[in-house]
Amino acid sequence: MIEFLSRMLGQRKEASLDISRCSSYEHYLQYSETMEQEYKRRHQVERELVVPNSESFSLRGHCFVCRKKVDFQVDFSYSSPVAGVLVPNWREHLKCPHCNLNNRMRAAIHILNQECAVGQASHIYITEQWTPLFKVIRARYPNSVGSEYLGNSLPFGNVNQNGIRNESVTKLTFRPDAFDQILSFDVLEHVPEYIQGFAECFRCLRPGGTLLFSIPFTKEPTTIVRARANPDGSISHLLPAEYHGDPLSSQGCLCFYNFGWDVLEVPRRVGFQDVTALFFWSREYGYIGNGDQYLFMARKPA
Repeated sequence: MIEFLSRMLGQRKEASLDISRCSSYEHYLQYSETMEQEYKRRHQVERELVVPNSESFSLRGHCFVCRKKVDFQVDFSYSSPVAGVLVPNWREHLKCPHCNLNNRMRAAIHILNQECAVGQASHIYITEQWTPLFKVIRARYPNSVGSEYLGNSLPFGNVNQNGIRNESVTKLTFRPDAFDQILSFDVLEHVPEYIQGFAECFRCLRPGGTLLFSIPFTKEPTTIVRARANPDGSISHLLPAEYHGDPLSSQGCLCFYNFGWDVLEVPRRVGFQDVTALFFWSREYGYIGNGDQYLFMARKPA
C-alpha cells in the first residue's frame, strides 16, 4: 500500500484546484458577496447528494491521492440537521476506500502539492503521527517527521514503545530552520498557548518555508475563547465543554478556541508573511460542505 501511494503521488500533477484567497475579514466580506449565487448552487448540490433514510451511502468522485475514480464513503456520524434534514459532516467523511483519507485529509495533500514548494526530498513536520494522513505523507516524502502530544509520559523528543514521538507544539525539540514545510491540522484549538505554537513553527521552518494549517473557523471577526488553562493546571470553562476526536484517546481533546479572522494576526506578529485563508470547493474531488472548504497558509520570509 505504501509503495502504491508513493507511486501514485509521484505522477504528473492534475489540473489545478480553483482556490480563492482572503487575508482579512474585510476581504472575506467582499469575496462572500460575489459568491452569493454560487453558494446557493453549492448548497443545492450538497442537499441533493444526501441519501435520506440511510445509515451510509457512497458518492462517486476522483481521489487526488490515489489518482483515480473511487466511491467516497459517507455516514451521518458527527452530523447535524439543517432545515430539519440531517446533513453529513462532509468535512470528516467522504473517505476514500483505498487510501483511507477523508475530505479534509485529501484536500490537505492536494493543496500541499499545488501551493507549497514541496518535493520528494522536502523535510516536513506534521503535528500528528497515529493517523492515515501521516502514513500517506511519509510514503510520499521520506524526510517527514510526525508526532503526537503524549504529555508527561516521556520526555519531549523521545519515542514510545509504539514508535510515537512525543512533542508539544509550544516546546518543539527540533533545531531552528529544520523543515521546509510544517503541517498542523485541527491541533491549535487544543493548545491554550497557541500563540507560542505559531512562534515555534516559525522557529523550526527554514527561510522561505511554509506553514499549512487548519483550525475550527467561525468566519467571524473575533475568536471565541471556550476555556482557559489556569496556572495550577485546572481548566476554567467559559462555554460548555467541547471535545474533538483524539486518535490516541476515547476521551477526546478539549477545544479551547473557535477561531475568527483575528487569528491571522498571530502568525504575522511572530514573523510570518503572506498569511491567508484558502477557500475551495469541488464536487469532483469530494471537497464539499458549507459552501466552502478552507485551509490556512503562512510563509517564513526567505
